[in-house]
Amino acid sequence: MTPRELNIAAKAYQKRKIEEFKEEITIAYLNSYWTIAWLGKRHQQPRPLKEILNSIGRERKIMTDEQMLERVKQLNALLGGEVKVVGSS
Repeated sequence: MTPRELNIAAKAYQKRKIEEFKEEITIAYLNSYWTIAWLGKRHQQPRPLKEILNSIGRERKIMTDEQMLERVKQLNALLGGEVKVVGSS
């Protein structure tokens, strides 16, 4: 197998794996959606399935240190965490 053929085979394999993953996500999404509907509980609506599927296989944006710190603060507040200040001697 030449390097070009190997590259084509690797790309095809990666594409097939992404499609299989999307199929699994779709099944899990529909299962959870119908479970919530069947139980009759009112929860926040999940993200649309198309939005989830379109985000698979894309590269994510790299966050700066400041953006990461801000995200951690948001998650901490959302989950009821405490901010502890360690005193310096």
